[in-house]
Amino acid sequence: MTLTDQFNQDVSKWTRETKRQLKLEVIRSTVIYSGHARKDLDAKVRRYAGEASKINFAFPFYMAFVHKGAGKGYGGSKTGLFTRTNGSKGTTNPNSMGKMGTGKRRPKPWFNPVVEARFPALEELVAVYHGGKVALNVQRILVR
Repeated sequence: MTLTDQFNQDVSKWTRETKRQLKLEVIRSTVIYSGHARKDLDAKVRRYAGEASKINFAFPFYMAFVHKGAGKGYGGSKTGLFTRTNGSKGTTNPNSMGKMGTGKRRPKPWFNPVVEARFPALEELVAVYHGGKVALNVQRILVR
């Protein structure tokens, strides 16, 4: 087995374990959403020139609302514009602007804590393979 094959195998293993922990966190923190959210959570390792280069996590869009504490009557404070699942555009009710994360809609961070806790292991894999030349950009993967 080549060094690249071992690296790809290790990254795939990290991805599978992270996906498993994300599913457990969805079940633990979001009982009402856990059915589709758990089943539709997916993770894939993309390769470039035969080497693992990108890890994609996909989940239902409403789980970002759960993560941030947003929902009907609990909008954010930025533009107030959004796109519905059918593609039509909408605007947030002015009465709900800035209420995200308050009242009944408390944030339930299920994604960032798991991924942040798993990053040191991935960082070590990459550092060993690339000789410490690569710095991971944690900021791009987290839900913002």
